[in-house]
Amino acid sequence: MDDDALAARWTSFADVRANIFRVDQSFEPLDDVAELAARAGLVNRNWNEMGPVLGTTQEPYVFTVYRPSRAVQCIDSSRWQVDDGVSTLEVSDDNAIAVAVREVERLGLSDRDVFRPTRVTRLNVASGQKDGIPVAARVIDVGVVLTRIIDEVPVEGQGGNIVVYLDWDLELTGFQRVARRISGVYEPVRGWRQIDEVVAEVETYWRAERNRGLTIEDARLCYLELGRLQEQQFIQPVYALSLRLTNRENDEVRTAEHYAAAAVNGIGALMPSDFGPPTQDR
Repeated sequence: MDDDALAARWTSFADVRANIFRVDQSFEPLDDVAELAARAGLVNRNWNEMGPVLGTTQEPYVFTVYRPSRAVQCIDSSRWQVDDGVSTLEVSDDNAIAVAVREVERLGLSDRDVFRPTRVTRLNVASGQKDGIPVAARVIDVGVVLTRIIDEVPVEGQGGNIVVYLDWDLELTGFQRVARRISGVYEPVRGWRQIDEVVAEVETYWRAERNRGLTIEDARLCYLELGRLQEQQFIQPVYALSLRLTNRENDEVRTAEHYAAAAVNGIGALMPSDFGPPTQDR
């Protein structure tokens, strides 16, 4: 994005109203999943604990709860992403989304939250001889991603979504929900951080200057929700920046998503300290 496009995008964020929310830590991971597990076909209530993960199995179903996030996953181990060597899934995005939405409603996966279908993924397989060209490519699995919406603002990150998996008969083979329960508003957003401050933060983190090894390809305002094995106390609005990073010595190019607190009263650092470029003395 050039300067004018980035400035225009930033201006579009100015009138958005948002809040910083506190994640509800008051309930146990299994408090709200028993009924969901039953709707998914499991009646076994014997849970095994493996570190931060709780699990129960009733063939062919495997139901998993991730303690740090209260995320849930259920798969039919006999059919989830399993290739029978013959079948292929030919379905439009619209039809896959329609089936997935019905399954979300049947299972009550959305709970009290709002989710919106955003994309459809396909798992492809192909057969072929060694050193030959792959042939007979087939689609054996479709994943429909529904993104969580808070205050009419989408959630990004590894969490904040439901994924519904379907086989070649458009039958449910599994689902995953990573959407932390919110206890209430911790604090309204008092104002938005300005573009120059955020760009300077990005340049410092990646040790590169914009348009001199660092290119901002896209900028979005969203909420950030972490992955299923990460603890999170607050869900807050962030600027999500899609970056292209070029090594000027060898022209190596890589891409990255950078998240920066969007509110002037944002809480804490969002990027891990060991995620950026290596330090000079390594």
